[in-house]
Amino acid sequence: MTRTKVAVVGCGHLGTIHARLLAGRSDVELVAVVDPFAAARDKVAGEHGCLALAEPEELIGLVAAVVVAAPTGRHAAVSLPLLEAGIDLLIEKPIAATVEEARGIVTTARRCGRTVAVGHVERFNPAWRMAVSRAGRIVSLESVRLAPFTYRCMDVGVVHDLMIHDIDLVLSLEPGKLERVDAQGLRATGGHEDAVRAHFVFSSGLVATLTASRIHPTLRRGLTLWSSEGVVSVDFHAKAVEVVAPSPAVRRGEFVADDVPVGSRPAAKEAFFTDVLPRETLAIPETNAIACEHDDFLGALREGRQPLVPATAGAAALEIANRVVDSLRITTLGESQVPATVPLPSRLRRTG
Repeated sequence: MTRTKVAVVGCGHLGTIHARLLAGRSDVELVAVVDPFAAARDKVAGEHGCLALAEPEELIGLVAAVVVAAPTGRHAAVSLPLLEAGIDLLIEKPIAATVEEARGIVTTARRCGRTVAVGHVERFNPAWRMAVSRAGRIVSLESVRLAPFTYRCMDVGVVHDLMIHDIDLVLSLEPGKLERVDAQGLRATGGHEDAVRAHFVFSSGLVATLTASRIHPTLRRGLTLWSSEGVVSVDFHAKAVEVVAPSPAVRRGEFVADDVPVGSRPAAKEAFFTDVLPRETLAIPETNAIACEHDDFLGALREGRQPLVPATAGAAALEIANRVVDSLRITTLGESQVPATVPLPSRLRRTG
């Protein structure tokens, strides 16, 4: 088997994970890791017996593919010269710091005939895949993604750090054009927004409510789908899926709750999620989603196909994330403010 020569740019938390997983693959040769900080790059390179380089341009001529796990603000500066040099990329999410930079990556990859995948890793979560396969026509989605503060990814707010995962999942359902977004946010750490709840309405009729916080005491990652086939709930952290589906009687329109005799209702209540809307908990296979992401990216290179999450999908998710931030109404914790008076339109003002 020909081993694909790969490098990782960025030796932070995610870059270290990418390097470890790639170094352990039989179909990959981890040639180098890149980081401007010598201690960081030397540590990772020493663990995997590869080169430790300071600048991404040093990879040109050495590798066929690169994982870009540098800070978001550096994604475009790192990616564009590598694409021009004929190197395929897996770029961590978000694809870039701005929509203009994201579009630049998309157009450069297209012009140079290169493959770009974006690290929206939840697409590879087996719990998500199973939930969608059981959901049927999805009409509503609600997600909750909560985490304690980690002092990482402080160059972006919670929308681009955490919520963008769920934005990408929603967009993968092909919901049509975003017609309306409304968002409320909290700021607690002195920089970007730290908690956000956003409500989306799409042209297909799909509605979605996404909540993300990086200042929550406990970790929680969950999602609920309302669909033609029932209600599907996903616990990403536990990799569990629960399905509440219609019984044959409900499907045929034969069940009417009011027709159940009063004396039979206590027993019927106990059996509701067995006889009327049967509840099922599905076993989820244990997988490493980042390793699956690598499988897809490397497979795309070898097979000449698009990756599951191409650059265009990463750019679309970033554009929606920016619309959320633009619509945010922010409350700063601990700051007391008198609510602003909203002026009435001139036609409604009292005169005389």
